[in-house]
Order: sequence, then C-alpha cells, then structure tokens
Amino acid sequence: MRRLRPGHRGDGACTFLALCVLVVSGLVAPCLADALDALAPRNTKNTSLPGPIAFAPNQDWEGIDGQWNTFSLRVGTPAQWVRVLASTASQQTWTIYKDACANDTTGYRDTTCFDSRGRTFNTTASTSWDRVGFYQLWLEQNLGFIGNGLFGYDAVGLGLPGEEGPTLLNTTVGSLVSQDFWLGHFGLNAKPTNFTAFAEPSPSYMTYLFQQNLIPSLSFGYTAGARYRLATVLASLTLGGYDASRFIPNDLTFAFAPDNERDIVVGIVDITADGVTDNNVNLLTRDSFDMYIDSTVSELWLPAEVCKAFEDTFQLEFNNDTQLYLVNDSVHQNLLARNASITFSLGQKAATSDTVNITLPYASFDLEARPPYRGLANKTRYFPIRRATETKQFILGRTFLQEAYLIVDWERHNFSVSQCNWVYGQDKNIVSIVSPMYTKELLITASPSGKHLSTGPIIGIAIGCGFSFALVVCGIVGWFWRKRHQQKLAKMKAEIESKVTAAAAAKVVPPREPEETPISPIADPEEGTNVFPKAELPADAVIRPELSTDVKDADRATAFELPSPSVEVENTEQQIFEMPGDIPVRQEADGRQLSEKESMMVRERMYNGVDPNGPPEVSPTAEDHPRRPPPILPSEVALVNRRLPVSPVTPLTPRTPRDGAYLEASDTFFQPPSRTPRDGRLLEAEDTLLSPISPLEGSADTSRRRFSYES
Repeated sequence: MRRLRPGHRGDGACTFLALCVLVVSGLVAPCLADALDALAPRNTKNTSLPGPIAFAPNQDWEGIDGQWNTFSLRVGTPAQWVRVLASTASQQTWTIYKDACANDTTGYRDTTCFDSRGRTFNTTASTSWDRVGFYQLWLEQNLGFIGNGLFGYDAVGLGLPGEEGPTLLNTTVGSLVSQDFWLGHFGLNAKPTNFTAFAEPSPSYMTYLFQQNLIPSLSFGYTAGARYRLATVLASLTLGGYDASRFIPNDLTFAFAPDNERDIVVGIVDITADGVTDNNVNLLTRDSFDMYIDSTVSELWLPAEVCKAFEDTFQLEFNNDTQLYLVNDSVHQNLLARNASITFSLGQKAATSDTVNITLPYASFDLEARPPYRGLANKTRYFPIRRATETKQFILGRTFLQEAYLIVDWERHNFSVSQCNWVYGQDKNIVSIVSPMYTKELLITASPSGKHLSTGPIIGIAIGCGFSFALVVCGIVGWFWRKRHQQKLAKMKAEIESKVTAAAAAKVVPPREPEETPISPIADPEEGTNVFPKAELPADAVIRPELSTDVKDADRATAFELPSPSVEVENTEQQIFEMPGDIPVRQEADGRQLSEKESMMVRERMYNGVDPNGPPEVSPTAEDHPRRPPPILPSEVALVNRRLPVSPVTPLTPRTPRDGAYLEASDTFFQPPSRTPRDGRLLEAEDTLLSPISPLEGSADTSRRRFSYES
C-alpha cells in the first residue's frame, strides 16, 4: 500500500485555495477594469458618436378603438407608404396585407378600408421582398388576439418625403389581415426574431440602427400624444434618446422584469379618483399588482375587482356582447360634469418604496370605437378599461401613454415612467442615451440622479458579496486545517522515527561468515569455469582384462584392485547436494542403449551444464557408426573363476541373438571386478560361474536382454 508523504493533504488544500483565488479574480477583474475605465475622463464631444433619431409623427389620428397618432414608413422597393402605430412590445414591422381590404363578393379594393387601415402593403410589387412564410401572430396571445401573417425580409425607411430618415435593408416585415390589429405597427423592442431553430435569429430594426452606427444606443423615448390637450399634441418618438421637453423628470428607475415577454413591468401601488364632488376615492380594492406597459393595445386591462370599483364610481355599464364598458350620452355628460381624474401610483416594492404618480383626466378615457371593432355596428363612446382574468393580462396600453412619457434602455435593462409636461410652446430638447459600449461604464447603473439602484444591481451586488465572503471563510478554515494536519503528520513522523531507532539499538546482528564457493574435488581451482561439477568417482579408466590367454594372473589381480581410498567420495572437502530426480530414460541410437555411466553423464549435463574448458563432448549417437567387432570365438572366452576350471564354451548352446549381434570380449556388464577379500577368503558368490550369456535362455521375460555396443 502506498504511503502518503507528509503534507499530502495540505497540498490538496493549497490547490483548492488556488482555484478559488483564480475564480474570484476571473469574476472580479472585468468588473474592476470596467470601474477604472468608467472613472477615467471621457470625451463627450466625440464627433464619431451618432445622435438620436427624432421620428416625426404624422398629422393623422387613426384607429377603430380610438384616435391615435401614427407614424409613416417606407416599405419595399420601390417604396410603398404605410401608416403604423408604435409598439413597445414588438420587435418587427407589421403592415396590412394587400388583400385585407378586398371585397368578398366583387374582389375590388375597399378604398375606405384601405385608408382606414393605414394603407396596405403589396409584397409582390416589391423587388426586394424575401419571403419566409406564413406564421401565427404571437403578439398579444394572452389577450385572445389571433391571426396569421406572411413574413419576410424587405427594406424599411422612416418618415415622409422631406423628413426621410434612414432606410435599412433585410429587416423583418410581417403582412397580416387580422382585424384584431387594425393598423400595422413599428416595433421598438430590441430582441431578435426566431422563425425556426435551424436558422440564425433576425435582428430587430433597433438593433440594425445601432449596429450601423445610426443611433447612440438601444433605447427610445415615447409618448402617444393627446388629441384633447391644448390644440392637439402629437406623439413623440426618439430613437437612441429622449425629448426632455415632453415630461417632468423624477428619481425613480424601474428594472426589467425577468420575463422576456413581459419586461417593462411596473407595480400598481395605488389608484385613486378625484373630482369636483368627491376626492381621493380609492379604486384599488385589492392588493397591489404588476402591470405591463404595452402600446400595441389601446385599453387598460385591469383586475375584475378594480373594474368593479370603476363601475361603481363612474356608473359604467358593462356590455356582455362586446366585452366593453359602453358610455351613453347621459353617463358621458355626468362624467364631464364631475371632471374626474384618475391617479396611478407606480412603484417597485422589491427595489424601493418610492413611487411616481401618473394622473389621467377623464378626457384621456373619453374614446370612440368604430365598426368593426368588437362587433360594433355604429360609432360608440366607451370607457377603455377591460376585465382581465389572469395576471399575464394586466396591461397599461396607449390610453395610459397619452399622459405618461416612457424611456426604455434595452442595454442597461431599465426604464422610467414620467408625467407628461403640457407647457405650451416648448422647444424640443433631444438628449442622447449613450451606450455602455461607448462610455465603457458598468452595466450596474444607478438612476439619473444617482440616488437609487434598481433591483438587478442590488441582487447582483448581494450575490457577489456573499460569494466573496464564502470564499474568504473557506480560505481561513482551509489554512487552519492544513496547519493542524501538518502538526499531526510531524508528530506521527517523530514517533515512528523514535520507534525505529529504539528497535535498531535493541537488535544485535551477529557477524555473518562469508560463504565459500563450492569447489569440485577433481577440478583444477585455477582454471576458470562457469560449471561446478558434482563430486563423483574418479574418471580414470579401469583396466578391464580381455578374454585372452595372454593375460597373466598377476596383471589381472592388479587390474581388479579398487582405487586408492584417498580419492573416495567420503574424503571430499565439501558435500554437494542436488535436486532429487529420476535417472533419465536411456536414449537409443540405432538399437544401442546407453550404459549407466553414459546415462549419468547425460543427466549431469541436464542439471549441471557443460564445462566449456572440460573434455569434448562424446555423443553415443554419432553420425559415423562404429564398425562391428568380429564375433567371439570359443577359444577367446576366458575363465572368470580362479578355483574351478571351466569350459570356454557355456554348457548351454547359445542361440543367435534376436538382433543378430554377438557378445564382445570387452563387454563386462555381468562381470564384477575382481577383488581380494581382506581376510584372505574367497566369497561364496565367486564360486559361481558367470556366463556372458544370460542363463535365462528359455524365459519369456523380454525385459532381460543382452547389452551390446554394436550398432
């Protein structure tokens, strides 16, 4: 098992702390860099910075749900003039399709419809039209508005001749027929359009203006205008800034809501009504709620409880067929006499307790609806409030923006709502809203007066501080833990070393004698060899007497004497042991079996190896077969017993061996060496006559066979 070195876990803690420091530095460094750049002097007179675009409105007041000031657009190539409304919720340009005003029976165009809907757009007459296809109208689906539109890309320009603004190519254009959208609109939202997940998003018109350096930022200032004020006050739309002469400033800035489809949201803190006969009438009969500012629709979509309070206060009657609060002449005269005004107190409780009041006179609610709006057959006055059944239907429409000025900064994700200024004769005061890309300021910005932060920055600061505090705490705890762990490791190391030292001192190791190298009793120690041969009997050849009559008895006695006791096995200097093993099977070479000595030699080579400096190897299976010795004659047979003479021929007539070989005179396998007993007596075994031929001539045992060197 691998041992951990001291401080191993401490190194892991150091690595963790280093990663934490890198993460914090990566998160904080960009913010610090932006802060330092923001504190640096800025060149506010940069001539390359574009100015805002003041989009001039028409002199016309159009619509079937009231009279609204419109704007002119040039669409297609060649340009086709259309009149549209401004939409704070849409990012596209919507026009009315050419067949929307075609007569169902005759097929001819209805000139009244054509002009009432702000003129239609003929896509086939535009050479720059790039069709995408028909899609469902997603805008205002929460309100039950339905319809389909033909969408594509085409050129769109701002303004009438003489007031022509920029023209952008390949902008998103929709052409529709639905009567829920009687007029087209010009989208002020900066978010892109996704027709399909397989294509890149299409930028909005506002984004194209900013990318082409035509406006200083993705922002706008807008008010719907008031026909009832003074001699008629037209709408005001500024792209990339706002008109400071059109509103009364305040210190409250709202942050965007998290819902991308409902981002310009304000909180309704209070609703009160004031008039000649009664003042400070409470119309908010429920808890506060949020409302979405959307200039696409005209009415105020309020909760049912609030609508009931309006009914009771102003004697309004709800028409179930049209879902409208229709106003007859008597009610209208009563409302004029009361000269009531309704004040909406707006706030954002999650960010601040401050509020801003927007007051709407009864004249802003005195609208006239025309057929075919909501199935009406005649022109009728109506009070522009609608019953909302769910929270996502709570909307402040164009009626509210008659008296309110809205400033939206899409890049900083905030907006402001101010009371319109009705001082007559003031000149325009166009102010640019500079993009953070030009000022390099932090995206977390304060209100114009610098007194308040919106909800988003406050949440971001809180999360950043909490994260930094957590990292600091983790670092301190990790440092103390590492220090304590190192102390424990040092203590354990000291204990182990002391134990090892004590054990080493207590243990006495006896001196070890060097081992002697085994030496062969018959090998020359001066000669180098890699093989240590086993001790064995002397290899000197023993003179064996031939079966001849010329050998003397004295010579035979000398030849059969045992070797000198000085070279016997018992006198070897060192006994050598070897692994137990069986004698290898004797190999035959052309019918010749190995002798016992040769078998021992083969076995010795297998286990001890071959001495490179020893005698040459003699193989019993040489390729050149030795010549067969001549056959043995009876006269060449010698006696092997000293006491009794024997016949040179065995009493049993030998028969020819199976292999056809004859016994050689030098074959002494069955002739034990002659020796003289120490007491001068002959052994009983020597009185027997040994024959070189096996006496078991008639035996059926084939394991006893004659040995021969013949091949």
